[in-house]
Amino acid sequence: MRNNTPVKLALIGDVHANLPALEAVVVHARQRNVKAIWNAGDLLGYGPFPNEVIQLLRQERAVSIVGNYDLKVLEFERKRKKWQKSKRPEKFLAFRWAFDHLFPENHDYLRSLPQERRLRVEGLRILLTHGSPASNEETLTSDTPKKRLRELAQTTNADVIICGHSHRPFARQVEGVWFINTGSVGRPDDGDPRACYAILQIEPDIQVQHFRLAYDVLGAVTATREYGLPEAFAQMLIQGRALDTIMKVPASISPLQQEEERRLQAVLRLAERCDYEVEHSHQVTRLALRLFDELRLLHQLGAEERFWLQCGALLHDIGWVEGQRRHHKTSLRIIRGATQLPFDARERLIIGSIARYHRRALPKNEHAHFAALEPADQRLVAVLAALLRVADGLDRTHRSIVEDLTCEVSPQQIIARCTMRGYAEPERERALDKGLLLEQVFDREFVIEKE
Repeated sequence: MRNNTPVKLALIGDVHANLPALEAVVVHARQRNVKAIWNAGDLLGYGPFPNEVIQLLRQERAVSIVGNYDLKVLEFERKRKKWQKSKRPEKFLAFRWAFDHLFPENHDYLRSLPQERRLRVEGLRILLTHGSPASNEETLTSDTPKKRLRELAQTTNADVIICGHSHRPFARQVEGVWFINTGSVGRPDDGDPRACYAILQIEPDIQVQHFRLAYDVLGAVTATREYGLPEAFAQMLIQGRALDTIMKVPASISPLQQEEERRLQAVLRLAERCDYEVEHSHQVTRLALRLFDELRLLHQLGAEERFWLQCGALLHDIGWVEGQRRHHKTSLRIIRGATQLPFDARERLIIGSIARYHRRALPKNEHAHFAALEPADQRLVAVLAALLRVADGLDRTHRSIVEDLTCEVSPQQIIARCTMRGYAEPERERALDKGLLLEQVFDREFVIEKE
């Protein structure tokens, strides 16, 4: 017998390794006092955050099933040769990238998930499946014929059937049975790039409400590009369209994106002229941007400042072109004097100062270039240089040992949890040593833990 106390369940699906979208959905759902999160599968694919997505879902104790894409990733090693011939290159790369980057414990977790779950809430019989009760690759949409839904309902002995896979939200009742498609959290296909999920509320009567949420699309797109994934994957997030649709239509790049790309290419040309160390510089840049994203609630800076950090990190070691001694100061001088860069004098001073403070002395007004900055820009440089110093320390041996990091923030500490490949004590010690500025700007102890 059902009681009259509403039970709210968050219904999600098709996250596809898009962590920023999932984070926005989890926050929104928790604000609405959901009892649990039910996940209709496809945690992986196309996005750059497979491990982080699984970690967050496990942390939230989500009730999950495995989706058809997840199963393909698990089968990748066995079917690699066949798929290399039969799949379009972008899809094959997506399978391979997810397989290669998935941690062993998350591989095991995915393999442990069932393809469907039968649940009971307030006396209701609920089936959680990915595609349809008949197949995890059957696509159900608002246009699916009523006859087909009736056939499926008759085979399930369920009052509510929850599915995903089509990436298109709907809720339909056919002869007393509810069909609810969650829509896609991380990779909508209906032209609306916002994250989508549903809340199922069970009172005396069933209510279903779908939500579309804005999230940090730029952060997801930037990470996609930084990890070297195809531009088509970034365009899927920007446009809210499926890969097949994206590949048929030339990518639509906004004027703002075109300008950022033009500026970034100019930065890379300067780095190349200075014979920069490519692997180290890009590893440090990747880690600095991860720190920026992880500590966003502390520094509250935006896309423009993130881009300046990216530029400063890529250029931080170009002073080596004139030798190791005082190379940080040489980097500052080269950047400030590089009038061919598409930045004004203030921006070149900010970017150059970020690069200059990647080592040795901390920012202070006794330094003429730092004193020339406005107080707000001084604070900005101190924050971004603090992130760069730690990132540079985390590649002390120039061997790209740190694969990823996450941060936990409390009023007393910032704990960076690093996934490291092999022995990494020199990286850890150097990053802690260079973390003094980070401790000062955020007024917290800095700790590094190995995952």
